[in-house]
Amino acid sequence: MQEDKYQKFCKRYDKFRNNNLPTPFWDEERQVLEYVYFNNKKDLVVNNTISSALETIASVGFYYPFTDNHMTWQKDEKGKIIKKFVVSHTHAHTFEEVVRSLYFSPETFKISKDEEQYYSNQELEYLKKLQKYLQFIGMKDLKETKIPSKRFKNKIHSKYENALIYQYSDFVLNKIKEGKRDFRMIKWYPEYRGPKVYKKKEYQALITNKENDFIMFVEFINEEIKLYKDVKKLCDKENILADDDKVIIIHFKILEEFN
Repeated sequence: MQEDKYQKFCKRYDKFRNNNLPTPFWDEERQVLEYVYFNNKKDLVVNNTISSALETIASVGFYYPFTDNHMTWQKDEKGKIIKKFVVSHTHAHTFEEVVRSLYFSPETFKISKDEEQYYSNQELEYLKKLQKYLQFIGMKDLKETKIPSKRFKNKIHSKYENALIYQYSDFVLNKIKEGKRDFRMIKWYPEYRGPKVYKKKEYQALITNKENDFIMFVEFINEEIKLYKDVKKLCDKENILADDDKVIIIHFKILEEFN
């Protein structure tokens, strides 16, 4: 009975029987995009990503090594096969799999220095920022085979979900902590339609350092236009602006400090 149900389900792919290369298929019923083809016009192959679909065809693939907390099958003292979570080295063949592993293992996920060669700089930066955020909102490693629904109802994220995230150098962060700087600065542009005053909770941000550690939570209050030379001493050397360049100064107040 179950086999008949599956065979009936697979009939949706019959129109691709003559296709021997991955063909995009949007399944309206399930609202998913798949890549479908048949080997020898009889063996159905369905993938969720184009990279996975082409992997076997072209004998090419990705290799992403890392360590995380994942489920394995092991024998107990009586020889019975049991499911057990262990922190150990593993690998993935798509970046999506890597992100998934980090999402469910934010405490122990790690890429060693010698493994970084398998990732792009952009991928490494993405993973570092994501891991720091998941840890900031208190996410823990998954250690249950059945994922509890409460895992996806995060009170800390709810508090900050409308806040943007800005990264500042230690120089700027020190000026803020010393009470000498209370603004975000961006270069003036011709399309600018300010200054403006912000309503309460309209514009908030989490501030991190260059290591992606969360330092403070701020709320922006108002904007004004100044010349760069007026705020130059409060800015780090990364800003390459002329003294008479106009800048937009967006003042904020600190709502919370985390460390």
